[in-house]
Amino acid sequence: MKQYLLILRDHELKWDRFTAEEMRNVVDMFAEWNRMLREEERFGGAGKLTRELGKTVRARGDELVVDGPFSEAKEAIAGYYCVRAETMDEAVRAAKACPILTYGGSVEVREMEGSMSAE
Repeated sequence: MKQYLLILRDHELKWDRFTAEEMRNVVDMFAEWNRMLREEERFGGAGKLTRELGKTVRARGDELVVDGPFSEAKEAIAGYYCVRAETMDEAVRAAKACPILTYGGSVEVREMEGSMSAE
């Protein structure tokens, strides 16, 4: 089975403006999606990123340059999931069930090289 990285982008959603009930609904939706991925034996790990912007390290000639943070980034990465699937189409089907899509976010699906440890 192949491994895929699902990159969740929240497009600058203002999660902090959600009511407590709305946030419970979001949490419940993600819990259900997690349950589905686990039942299908697709779940390979997940993580949420902080709202703090990161740094970018680039090589410029013989030196390494650290840029950022860049507050003008249009698409913040909210988190990621690692999933197992036989094909890209299967991985995309799993991504289509991601709750972030309900709130205007998107999910980028990328095939990974190498192995992924099971949780």
